[in-house]
Amino acid sequence: MVKGSVQKIPVNDINLSAYLNCRGIKPELIPHGSTGHIAFNFPVSDETYKVVGDYNDNKPVPVLDFVNSLRSLKAQMMALKAGK
Repeated sequence: MVKGSVQKIPVNDINLSAYLNCRGIKPELIPHGSTGHIAFNFPVSDETYKVVGDYNDNKPVPVLDFVNSLRSLKAQMMALKAGK
């Protein structure tokens, strides 16, 4: 790791990414090659690991917030793929 750089956790699951996003942990969207695949990179932190644990433990989250987060990430992915 380069000194001063921030470590990231790559996540390929859009549902987990939406859950993290609606819990306030914002991803960096990274395109991978010419495949059109997008990865969500989240910061390495105790909070990120806690929220991933909450997701795996099926902790509740407001449904509308989750749906809006999912829609937002999908729109960001489409914009990134379109080169905008």
